[in-house]
Amino acid sequence: MTGPRTPLLKPREYFASKTPPLDLGKAVVAVAVVTLVLAAGIGGILWTFTHQLDQQITVDNPEHHPEWACEKYEDGGPFDDMSSPEGCDPAVSEQIQRPLGELVWEEFSWVPWATLVLVPLVWLVEGSMLHVGSSLVGGEGRFTDSLAVAGWGMVPTVGRILAVGVFITYQFRNLSLPSDPEGATQAIQASLSGLDLVSGAIMLVVVAWATYIRTYGLARARDLSVENAAVVTVGLSLVGLLFEFM
Repeated sequence: MTGPRTPLLKPREYFASKTPPLDLGKAVVAVAVVTLVLAAGIGGILWTFTHQLDQQITVDNPEHHPEWACEKYEDGGPFDDMSSPEGCDPAVSEQIQRPLGELVWEEFSWVPWATLVLVPLVWLVEGSMLHVGSSLVGGEGRFTDSLAVAGWGMVPTVGRILAVGVFITYQFRNLSLPSDPEGATQAIQASLSGLDLVSGAIMLVVVAWATYIRTYGLARARDLSVENAAVVTVGLSLVGLLFEFM
């Protein structure tokens, strides 16, 4: 009788049915799915947030040329034989109105793309920590097996981003923001007042779930007792929580 297809629900049975070396390919697929879901989730949350910010903000017009730059094209300037740029035309206003949400999106639109690089890096770091930590308690085996265990342990993080996304979408569904920025900020803060509680509760569930998966995976992959494997995986989880609350 074969074991479960993934270790997400029954890690003890799944890893007990496997003999090291573990299948790194499946873990790579799992990490790839996590990476794409997190990037899409963060992008969706950011878009949902910025879509609500339709207040107009006065900003400098990038097409307007400052006076000192236009003086070069005036009589006596080094480029007086050339036509001045359109930005020197007095009709081009020095400042323009732009939606606040558009500005916020331009400022943070890089975050989803950075996630595509950050998540695999986190996987490598966590795999290294599991490997080194398990070596200190007598673990033996290949580094790729530690990576496989770390990869499966990242899957529960999808639950957190989905829960946060659903919460924000639900809170923003009928949100009406006043025109003044201060009032809009207060309205947004009020609508997100429960986000820390929801995110924190989900985070604890995710950490416990990931630790559960990694404990049995590390015990099998590195030929350890469950107790010794738990020392390593719980330690890694505590380090993660420390960075979360810093």
